[in-house]
Amino acid sequence: MVYYEIMNGINNIFNLRLNMVQMAQDKGISETARYYKTTRNTVRKWVIRYHQQGLSGLTNRKRIPIHIPHKTPKAIEDKIIELRKTHPAWGPERLKMHYDIAVSSKAIARIIRQAGLVKKRKKKWKKQRDLRAQKQALKPFQLVQVDVKDLCDINKYWPQMRRLGLPRYQFSARDVRTGGIWYSYGTSKDSTNGAIFIAYLLKQLKHYGVDMGEVTIQTDNGVEFVGHILKKHNVSGFSEVIEQFGADYRRIPPRACTWQSDVEISHKLIEDEFYDLEEYKDQAEFLAKAYAYSLYFNYKRKNRWKGRKTPVEILKETKSKIHSGVLNLPPILLDNYIDEVLNYDYHVPSSVKCISDIT
Repeated sequence: MVYYEIMNGINNIFNLRLNMVQMAQDKGISETARYYKTTRNTVRKWVIRYHQQGLSGLTNRKRIPIHIPHKTPKAIEDKIIELRKTHPAWGPERLKMHYDIAVSSKAIARIIRQAGLVKKRKKKWKKQRDLRAQKQALKPFQLVQVDVKDLCDINKYWPQMRRLGLPRYQFSARDVRTGGIWYSYGTSKDSTNGAIFIAYLLKQLKHYGVDMGEVTIQTDNGVEFVGHILKKHNVSGFSEVIEQFGADYRRIPPRACTWQSDVEISHKLIEDEFYDLEEYKDQAEFLAKAYAYSLYFNYKRKNRWKGRKTPVEILKETKSKIHSGVLNLPPILLDNYIDEVLNYDYHVPSSVKCISDIT
């Protein structure tokens, strides 16, 4: 497809431009322009903006003219804003009629709107309903959000972590459609552990028959996912694993925190319902209890925002052929599998003892 046709139909334009810049750095501007069927100037523009401003340079800019000859004088704009604050319930027509303002009603409406004095808010229930409808249109495991949580700020977990040598970071993934979660642990937050975790997860999905070509992994721009941004030819182990499994990788724009809301909400739930309640004798008991909570979350815990249903119930309602065992993935200590990843052998345990054996 032509670059401009892709732009009209894509939701995450930032990710498209990022891929274009990365390809230009690896293969050159001309070859990238031919691949995206666009001009070299277009490719060069995004490369330059990326070098000058980083990731924020790939987002859209406001298209405001430098000079507007018919713009309303600032004195009149200030007067309109002052009158609107004095009469917050009055609309443009009434302000113009009462104070005989020498601009059109449309201009008054524009000035009020640009000043942020029009608070037309969408009802919260309506926004939530619209968002739920979008998520329900997804297939199971079509969009999986991945994030990392630092556990050192949890009051009850921190002393046990220091005393028993428990891991500090939780690598989490959550399916947007069903709400199912998977997580594992690492002592460091780096791209190596990120690669091990995503290999562990994608192997599970593939084993249960999930079409990897329909899976999209979404993350923020943390170094544990994208590697060091200063490298000229930057391909992280995390993204390389995703590519080898045939899935798609998508990064959200900077500061777009709500794009990862599903997995971030699960972090709060796990903290309140697990870390703030449990005590452990050793590392083995910690992993056993973490496994038990993941089974509870995916098979027993009803989600109020998903029709008071469990992830496994939602999976069955979609009439998917994927077995419910896909939601049963025991947490592991990612650091124990570093050698396999460094040797480009993304081997992860194909089976783990059941919870009764561990305990």
